[in-house]
Amino acid sequence: MKKISYILLIMLGILAGCQRAEKEPGWTSVMEAEINRVSVVGGGKIVELMVNEGDEVAVGEILALLDSRELSYNLEQINASLAEIQAQEALANTQISIAEKELEYQSRRDSRNEKLYEAAAIPLQNLEDSQLVQNKSALQLQTAQQNLGVLEAKKAALEAQKKVLNKKLADCIVTSPFAGRVERLFYNAGETVAPFGQILEISNLQNMETNIYVSEEWLAKLKPGTQMKLKTSGGGQELAAEIIRISNQAEFTPKSVLTPDNRSVMVYAVRLRVENPDGILKDGMPVDIYLP
Repeated sequence: MKKISYILLIMLGILAGCQRAEKEPGWTSVMEAEINRVSVVGGGKIVELMVNEGDEVAVGEILALLDSRELSYNLEQINASLAEIQAQEALANTQISIAEKELEYQSRRDSRNEKLYEAAAIPLQNLEDSQLVQNKSALQLQTAQQNLGVLEAKKAALEAQKKVLNKKLADCIVTSPFAGRVERLFYNAGETVAPFGQILEISNLQNMETNIYVSEEWLAKLKPGTQMKLKTSGGGQELAAEIIRISNQAEFTPKSVLTPDNRSVMVYAVRLRVENPDGILKDGMPVDIYLP
């Protein structure tokens, strides 16, 4: 009887062990924050930094001001040149108007002289003189119109330069293309940054991601959109995590990753995203992940 009881206990132990083997206790990983670096386009001297490390910033918020005095002076020079061209255009339009009226008058006079010549009232010389004056008036009108065209081309070139300067002036106001927390400043006010140089680093802690590595038997139970549970290693509030991507290629378990059995088996990387509105999770924080 004792022998039978002993065998039953062994069998129950084996069954319990199998059930435990079938149940995945969880995965351990570390959280990753999205890190973005803000660069300046034109470079220059930093006049003022509007944020400090640790500040929360929104998209479009002003981060720094660069020295824009030289650009402003160039813009003033272009505006002065545009004003000069505007005056020259007014003069050219006046010349065109006068030339048009002169040509109209000479055309009427030439028509009268043709009729008088046909009636033998004036000699051929008078008709030719009249035609010569008419051609001269037409040439003056053409020249005035060409001068106006040259002025319009110069004006278009200056307007294009003005747009470039306005763009560079706008680039002197460095705004944030990202929302998040300023993690690190690479420059201080008064220092000069090179074109396309990075001035600060912003981390997005609102939506964080992490990887877990699962074996093939558990892969069939997971898919993008699957909800999982996440806790910090020290316990605390439970957060919802969503699978956003599953690798199509198997790999050996990375040495830096802890799996339930810590064996070097072929696994698949599963990427999860976690909403972190209260800032509970931090970059590099270890977490435990479970199936619901």
